[in-house]
Amino acid sequence: MKVLLIILCISSFLFSKDLYRLGDSNIVKDNLNKLIWMDNKSVINNYLSHKKAEPYCEKLIYAGYSNWRLPTLKEFKTIVNKKNYKTYIKKVFRYNKATGYWAIKAHFRTFWFYADYMNFISGTPYYDNRNKKKLVRCVSSMN
Repeated sequence: MKVLLIILCISSFLFSKDLYRLGDSNIVKDNLNKLIWMDNKSVINNYLSHKKAEPYCEKLIYAGYSNWRLPTLKEFKTIVNKKNYKTYIKKVFRYNKATGYWAIKAHFRTFWFYADYMNFISGTPYYDNRNKKKLVRCVSSMN
């Protein structure tokens, strides 16, 4: 009976991953938050202004999905790993640089001159001038 209980516990742990890579498709699925994250070389090479990052994600068709967008800070916080001192992102992600990634929100109080971004140098959110170039990691909601 103990052996059966141990096997059941181990199998439930192995098959209940909330955040995992989907084969070789260069996307990461987050079942807990119902998100699909883009994770390919473009997320470490594609520096855009916030003004160009929004339409870039919205027009993107990638891995069979067409409803991509910039993530919110709340969504970014779900992939931050403060124990990964190199890039402050969960290790399931293969592509990441310790720098800023644009988030969706532009600030009304600054007449939309500033927008949020997640700083993967520290795993902390900030805001900056929307004309500056930062990296882009698009996200999609699961249907």
